[in-house]
Amino acid sequence: MNPPLRLVLCAVLSSCLCLWTACGAADSSEPPEPPPDTPTSGSCQVDQDCPDPGLFFCDTTTSRCLAACRTQDDCTAAKRGEYRIAECEANPLGCRCDNSRCVQALCSADAECAGAGQVCRNGQCQAAPAAASVTACRVTPDYVVAREGTSARFSVLAMDAAGKPVVVPSVVAWTALDASVQGGGSGGESSFVLSAATEAALESVQARVGSATCTARVWVLGAVVVPEQLRAVVTDEQTGRPLPDAVVVTADAQGAVTASARTDASGVAMLPALTAAGSVSVFHEDFGYLTLAHEGASGSRDLALPLRRNPTDRYGGYRGTFRNMPVSTDMHTGLAGLSSPDAVSEVSASLLTGPARRVSFTMGGQAREATLPAGVYVVLPGSTLAVTDVSAQGLAGVCDAGLAGVESPEEAMATGACGTRTAWALGGDIPLNALPLVSGGTMDVGQMLAQTIPLLRTFSSSVVRDVEFQLKDTPGADSGAPDFGDQTHFTPVDHDFKADQSMGLAFSFAVRVPALPRYRGVWMDSAAVLGAARVPGRGVVPLGLGMGVNTSPADPNTDQQAGLPAAGLVSVRMAPAHHGLEGSPYDLVVTASSSAAANDATAGAASSVLIHRMLEKLPFDPKGSAPVAVGGPFLPVPEGARYNYNREAAGGLEGRQLRFISAPELPTGTVLRAVFTNRAEHRWVVLMDVSGATTGVRLPVPPESFEDRTYFGDLSGSRSPLGMQALTLRRTGTSAGAVLDLHELVEADGVDLEHLGALTVAYSALEYGRPLVTWVDPAEDGQMRSRGSKVTVRVLAFRVGSGPQDEGSVRLTFAGGAGCEGQTVSGYVVDSQGRGEVELPLPLACSGTGVQLTATLVDPAGEPLTPPVTSSRTLTLSP
Repeated sequence: MNPPLRLVLCAVLSSCLCLWTACGAADSSEPPEPPPDTPTSGSCQVDQDCPDPGLFFCDTTTSRCLAACRTQDDCTAAKRGEYRIAECEANPLGCRCDNSRCVQALCSADAECAGAGQVCRNGQCQAAPAAASVTACRVTPDYVVAREGTSARFSVLAMDAAGKPVVVPSVVAWTALDASVQGGGSGGESSFVLSAATEAALESVQARVGSATCTARVWVLGAVVVPEQLRAVVTDEQTGRPLPDAVVVTADAQGAVTASARTDASGVAMLPALTAAGSVSVFHEDFGYLTLAHEGASGSRDLALPLRRNPTDRYGGYRGTFRNMPVSTDMHTGLAGLSSPDAVSEVSASLLTGPARRVSFTMGGQAREATLPAGVYVVLPGSTLAVTDVSAQGLAGVCDAGLAGVESPEEAMATGACGTRTAWALGGDIPLNALPLVSGGTMDVGQMLAQTIPLLRTFSSSVVRDVEFQLKDTPGADSGAPDFGDQTHFTPVDHDFKADQSMGLAFSFAVRVPALPRYRGVWMDSAAVLGAARVPGRGVVPLGLGMGVNTSPADPNTDQQAGLPAAGLVSVRMAPAHHGLEGSPYDLVVTASSSAAANDATAGAASSVLIHRMLEKLPFDPKGSAPVAVGGPFLPVPEGARYNYNREAAGGLEGRQLRFISAPELPTGTVLRAVFTNRAEHRWVVLMDVSGATTGVRLPVPPESFEDRTYFGDLSGSRSPLGMQALTLRRTGTSAGAVLDLHELVEADGVDLEHLGALTVAYSALEYGRPLVTWVDPAEDGQMRSRGSKVTVRVLAFRVGSGPQDEGSVRLTFAGGAGCEGQTVSGYVVDSQGRGEVELPLPLACSGTGVQLTATLVDPAGEPLTPPVTSSRTLTLSP
């Protein structure tokens, strides 16, 4: 549950750094070409040889005078006079001074275009597209199940005859087609009130764009729930369709099932209402399970419970390459992906990165190797390294009849066999000799990432808004080893980086990051910024990057960056919405992260995220004189959660109880979201209100034939990894909206769990992981050790110690030999280097051949963890 979108930033840059350490610094002396129509003047050796050293500089590599600037005024005709720049004069928005060069200014929103009928498309102010160019459209969402009296908001996406996006919100007209809904109007979005119950889904909402029309189906449920009854409305989160045959279970405070029912064709199950605190759970073998702590008589009796399909049961996406990349001696690199449904809920790590590729190449006559994700493109001149094929995988969702190989879109959506997302890519050149090494030839990855951001001025964004794809059954998914190798069914899509097909990361600005939170008492040491467009029906599309580190000094602020006036500011490079994304709101996703998990084997992956809904347009402020202020604070990391995997009480917890051992320091109204993930990446999500954190919830035993996803699914019956999120939700999705607690989030009022991503303004996450103990020394069976010597084990995802936040210790027991039976040794101290190693002395009285040593993790009361976490070695102990 560590925020997956942060990997967008790390993957593209870390891949470069990986190659950098594999290859060493390459010579990258070829100068960039001057912008078109930039005046130059003769040869030069120093700036004073140029006509005006204030307006030119001498490029000593080419001995040419090139136009330069220090401020935006230096790019204007009024300042440059006879040395005016033609391209700046021809552009209605003029030029900006970016990295001492005058570059054409781009727009990021229609409001920046002053001319009558002018709109911002692909970064340029131009005449609005003709309505007649639209030949097809799609309403999103295209299917809604909700109760009478609530409202639903719809958007429309338009296409031309070639299937390319057309953005013409001014000519969209909305109409209610029957009496079950009320609403209408014009524009890219419209809200409708669900006014009368229906017996089935009807095509009730229509959008007309030029001569094209498209509709959405609406199933309106009655507003009145029978007294003393509970109604659960279960839907497919990604398609909006009702989910029949899901099992809904109510349980009391002890986790004992009190009632169960299966959902009907409308996704509805009716059960007796809970009269006391307990839980409501939904089970479906093809979807993630969902349990919510319920308040009983004071809780909602009308619940909206969307489920997300198991992410790796089927797989699909797109494959292609990067075309028309820059030509230079620098490394040509980039990363491709598919849009994510939101910036909050977890995305399968295996889906995000795809199959890793081990590539071999030669450089300077030496053989080298590197491991790259499926979405990485890299070509390194002067070597044989040329990885030009990219692919990306997406979640199942909606599709239409235009998808080749799909005869029935509704059937494909019902079985998770299709999806539609936006393909995106960020690509460009990075000079290898611009990446710094720290002393000793090692690399500080966080520092490198931060220093690489300014180099992204050469990067561009490529998007293909509407990519439909098929999904097929994943070989090996049940065994925890999914095989995504066969990509013949992936949709072919190339990313074209020609100037008219892509968009430069032309908006440089600074973000003021609030005080960073702590994990395990230490300030978090990095802050990543993802700039994105939130596209209706497609999800979050990355458009830009930023990275800050917190190392010198380690305090609440990110370190001061070159060119910015103060600490706590992070430089960001971002492209405007383009090629069909125009009009979509801009988001900044700011992720504070701790490197503790990389440096301490007992720590979990900890992060805290703020989601800043930006204004309609992007700023250009490379010096940070008016930084974008992201509202805080960051939420504290949700430490202290525990779960008892047994049906009987153990470790201070009741059977199958999930709770915090002490009240977390989180604001009132915070929603707690726990996720268990088994080896097939099937999940069980549990929702609690922070007010009940120390009471928690006792999970029911899944109904017969359903797997218990709190267990990993291996032969040893080990536990599934646990992750925990804390979320702040607001009705408008901004800091101005009223806080939504768990009761309001699951109430079927139209502002509910289905819109989790749009409602979340902040969340923190901690991956507790899966405790393991392994042997370090001796590394294998059959070795000899002397009595009284020491052995070493390594502990992962388990805090060894006797303090209030510690989880227990390591116990060593013995079998066989002489004087060994009944001997125990405990270890409470882990090594100081973060390896998770615990040394254990062997008893002086124990000796013999074939002595079995078993290391077991035990809780603070000395009871073995359940399911047991053990590892054994068989040794000879010399007398």
